[in-house]
Amino acid sequence: MRIVFVLDQWPELSETFVVNELQALRRRGHHVRVHARAQAARANPEAPVDVEVSLSGAGSPATAARALAWLVARHPCACALDLVRRLRWRREEWVRPLRSLAPEARRIAQRGDEHLHAHFAAGAALDARRLSALSGVPFTLTAHAYDIFASPRNLRAKLDAASAVFTGCDYNVAHLQALAPRTRVHKIVMGVDTDAFRRSVPLAGGRTVLAVGRLVEKKGFHVLVDAVAEMPGVRLRIVGDGPMRRELLRRAARAGVAVQLAGALTPAEVCRALEEADVLAMPCIVARDGDRDSMPVVVKEAMAMELLVVASDEVGLPECVLEPWGLLAPPGDAKALAAALGRALERPLQDRRRAGATARQWVQDHADVDVETARMSAVIEGVRG
Repeated sequence: MRIVFVLDQWPELSETFVVNELQALRRRGHHVRVHARAQAARANPEAPVDVEVSLSGAGSPATAARALAWLVARHPCACALDLVRRLRWRREEWVRPLRSLAPEARRIAQRGDEHLHAHFAAGAALDARRLSALSGVPFTLTAHAYDIFASPRNLRAKLDAASAVFTGCDYNVAHLQALAPRTRVHKIVMGVDTDAFRRSVPLAGGRTVLAVGRLVEKKGFHVLVDAVAEMPGVRLRIVGDGPMRRELLRRAARAGVAVQLAGALTPAEVCRALEEADVLAMPCIVARDGDRDSMPVVVKEAMAMELLVVASDEVGLPECVLEPWGLLAPPGDAKALAAALGRALERPLQDRRRAGATARQWVQDHADVDVETARMSAVIEGVRG
């Protein structure tokens, strides 16, 4: 099929799962191009360079005007209905003017695209929903986390209009299915390339705790700093960047914790960081604004790298952080988190290695990017049929 990925930004470094899924679809023989609202500020250097990409507003005003005239002449009723719907949608979010969507609508017709797929139920999902109505090409949607819980703008309208909805864990499936009972919601795990995430050296068996993610409240890294303060001899490294960087440094200084904030890294660099670590910590919490993680991809990457994982008992994490490789602690409880980390680090090296091998097998069985994308592809092909 000819598939268009409709995105808010491309290729965002923190959204490696989008690149992975796109590449997996291409390996299955689909032609995939990208339409994005903007170029990512932090680009993923490992994104494929041979993907056709169109950006909103990249053309001249004259080009947009010609495309709008073409669209109105070809689909006058759909354009009028879009105008009526925009009045309702703009109560909850900014809605792009039709002239900015018209060039992409014309491009879809010219290219013969057969399916639209949006990642995140945010602005890109509304674009995909509108392009679908204007072009007659069906669209599907993958909903993730903040777009469901922190900023669910026009979420019900987007879910109801989609031919199918995908999300990465049972927790999310139940939430979305309750919100939109008539929508088909499918669990498609954000998978891992287990060939890329594979150990090259055996686990050393030290006391290095690694955390990976954006430095925002829902990741719970402030709880992790407090936990490590009670664990002498533990080295803490946090990979990622975000608005809480200074707060984490201040908190670590007050607690006497030597923490390395490594900043944002490429996928290959994250892989190396995982190989050098002994335990991955993922102490997620529900943020004050309701935002939360679902099932972070880095947890499955760590499991593919045969690491023990200590996480909070929150959202979708209990679905993959299982015994013997996983330990769970109540969210926001630094003492319980420290105790769980201590139990993981105290396990004999051979036990850690055996548990890590079991974790990798779980990822191969339940979170392989090619297998999960094949399941998604089958749903899309069924929608088209």
